[in-house]
Amino acid sequence: MADYFPVLARAVATLNPNTREQRHALYDRARKTLGEKLRDPTLSHPDPEAERAALEAAIRRIEGDAARRATAPGPNQDYAADAAPRYRDIPPLRDTRKPLRIVAGALVAALILGAGMAAYHFWPRTLSDVRTIASQISVPATAELSDTKSDFVRLRQLVYYRTNQPVGTIVVDKTQTFLYVVRPNLSALRYNIGLGTECNALAGLYHVVRKEELPGNQPAQKSVDTNPFGARVLYLDKEYRIHGSNPAAATARSLPEGCIRLVNDDVIYLYDRTPLESRVVVSN
Repeated sequence: MADYFPVLARAVATLNPNTREQRHALYDRARKTLGEKLRDPTLSHPDPEAERAALEAAIRRIEGDAARRATAPGPNQDYAADAAPRYRDIPPLRDTRKPLRIVAGALVAALILGAGMAAYHFWPRTLSDVRTIASQISVPATAELSDTKSDFVRLRQLVYYRTNQPVGTIVVDKTQTFLYVVRPNLSALRYNIGLGTECNALAGLYHVVRKEELPGNQPAQKSVDTNPFGARVLYLDKEYRIHGSNPAAATARSLPEGCIRLVNDDVIYLYDRTPLESRVVVSN
């Protein structure tokens, strides 16, 4: 279930003027957009009613905040008009905090001086020392960042995606190793992919010209487990392929066989929802 409050709060903050009528018009548009999302047959929604309830809860929360701001007293609202005569004969107060500020300033200066001396003591003395320390820090960090994507990122999921490609277009980003299927309303269904050496030169506009289930006419279990093309194949122009594979091979970046690899569950899902002649845009 999504949290709609941050999105709605940002949208309300941009309203000018921020009136009750303007806010309710924004809420109606949000309800309409959510309804269209929930009616989309290609997306899975475990509990549509829970999604609607979450949206309504976010609306109530924003309206409650607006009501509290409208009724909050101003900075001078409780100041009595006759306050001045009551304090007319009281002498001005002396600033007793000046000695404290002097002590606090001296303490801060001492801390800064101590930190500077410690930094000078432990700082590398030569440029070669700096390069040695930098290489020792950057090598493990680079190795960690270059590791495979996290389990969450690997999952097939709906993401924000801005493109000028029409809805239904398959966009293959070879650099990020993601495959996107463009959806309405600046969204796309994203798949994690691996790349085979057969598609090193693959770039440009293609079309799905043929589809094949269990390629190679092998028995179902044997084909899915051992066939390098997995459970399904979508053939592009010039015999390039989008195909399935086991999870380990699907995420590898440079296996000799195959081209654009997805795990078998993802390629079956894509296969069932991709008609022939669908546009495929491959970028390097």
